[in-house]
Amino acid sequence: MAATAALLLAGCGGDDEPAAESTPESTPTEQSTPAPESTPTEETGGGGATLAIAADPGGENAFTETELTASAGEVTIEFANESSSPHAVAIDGVDGVTETVTGADAPPLTVTLEAGEYTFFCPVGNHRADGMEGTLTVQ
Repeated sequence: MAATAALLLAGCGGDDEPAAESTPESTPTEQSTPAPESTPTEETGGGGATLAIAADPGGENAFTETELTASAGEVTIEFANESSSPHAVAIDGVDGVTETVTGADAPPLTVTLEAGEYTFFCPVGNHRADGMEGTLTVQ
């Protein structure tokens, strides 16, 4: 984008020196403002949902949210674990599990889900049996 702006500015500045000085000041601002606004719209409109799931920061075998909803298709799970206990996220009937992390964020995991109801849980040790699970409704 910077190279394009430089070419545009170079093309505008060759005819008249005073006009070239005023044009560069306003042109980059006008060109750079729409680009950041359109980028998130394109990313959001591209499909796929992102679910933020977090383990209890106090170290309990629990998630901070136990009821989640997503649209069918590609779903990215962003898992955060601030506690000193190791945790991960898995979804019943779906291949893939986040990396087990302690006091860190796991790399995102992307899965493809059809409409239905799923159980997400922590597959570490006896955490699921202790109640570390929730419901994911995919529409």
